[in-house]
Amino acid sequence: MHTVGEFMTPEPKTIEPEAPALAALELMIDEGIRHLPVVAHARLVGILSLDDLRAALPFAVSIRRPPGLEEREIARELSVGEMMTHAPLTTTAKTSVGDAASLLARMRIGCLPVVEGGRLVGILSETDVLRSVAGLDSKDERRAGDVRARNLAQLVGELRAERNRILGNLGRAQEADRELIEEEREIPTDLGDKAAHRAQLAVDEPLAELSSRRLEAIEHALERAAKGRLGTCEKCGRPIPIARLRAVPGTVFCVRHAGEAS
Repeated sequence: MHTVGEFMTPEPKTIEPEAPALAALELMIDEGIRHLPVVAHARLVGILSLDDLRAALPFAVSIRRPPGLEEREIARELSVGEMMTHAPLTTTAKTSVGDAASLLARMRIGCLPVVEGGRLVGILSETDVLRSVAGLDSKDERRAGDVRARNLAQLVGELRAERNRILGNLGRAQEADRELIEEEREIPTDLGDKAAHRAQLAVDEPLAELSSRRLEAIEHALERAAKGRLGTCEKCGRPIPIARLRAVPGTVFCVRHAGEAS
């Protein structure tokens, strides 16, 4: 029988109830996590989820995108304690994964803080439960120390594939545009056809611009990967979460330093 202790994330990131809600969101984005145990005087007092932030903050919240300046100003006065779940359900490291999974499903919650002797020792998420179902030992994965390396290698493969798709789409769009221009030169077109062509260009050009920007970011990421620097913040040297790299492949900063010059 597998226990919670085998699959939980030990020593999880935590936050205090007095901390700004924006600090919690930045920590979630920076670490690529969706739940934060809230601790006061070494005692678990609550749990804050990304869904809590989405429900409470007056703007669209995403784990892939840090809030802008206007959004920060709107939420500046809000604290973690105002939106966290107080006195959350907990489990122990010796509890069976099956029992913990049943509690998650029955209560429709996304995680369970793991407490021993009143002290927070870990957190069990839905993802951890899925690992147990798949027969993966998360402790062994963490001890191996190469999970991030494998994730980065997978990301590089994804970015190369996306680059090829973008190049193909841009090439086809340019070829189609050239063909339309040649047709207009050789075959007289009426005003309606010309207007339709201009309308299509008005749609295609902004999309092509966005694709070109994404392509530039991907190329930058692949260059950094070739130098062994992909995923390391140039400001603090900490790992940049895979989720952030996938959303903003050209970034060289973690969320905390995203607004700072290099």
